[in-house]
Amino acid sequence: MNPETVAVTETTPEGLTALTSHIANAAAQGQLDPEFVRKLCKRIGKELELMQAAGMLSPPALAGLEEAVQALRCTADHEESAMLTRALRRLREEDSGPHGNAAGSPC
Repeated sequence: MNPETVAVTETTPEGLTALTSHIANAAAQGQLDPEFVRKLCKRIGKELELMQAAGMLSPPALAGLEEAVQALRCTADHEESAMLTRALRRLREEDSGPHGNAAGSPC
């Protein structure tokens, strides 16, 4: 690509904002894998950069899109944290089970 050529996207700011909000909502309901949401965040970030480089974003559109992206990232962080908490809880339950090292055990 020529360094003077600006990549252009056909995505509209309104469309990307709506999509980002929809993904955040689905992630908050536990309908999407947190790792998949992280990958979508990266792709949405790249699309946002393309829009900025092409001068497609008015200040209000940029603010709305950045808010939607931030909400998505917060949701992804929360869901990933919840997933890790559940995994730790399962490990602790297994450790305290009949074959695990329960408190007071000699091991």
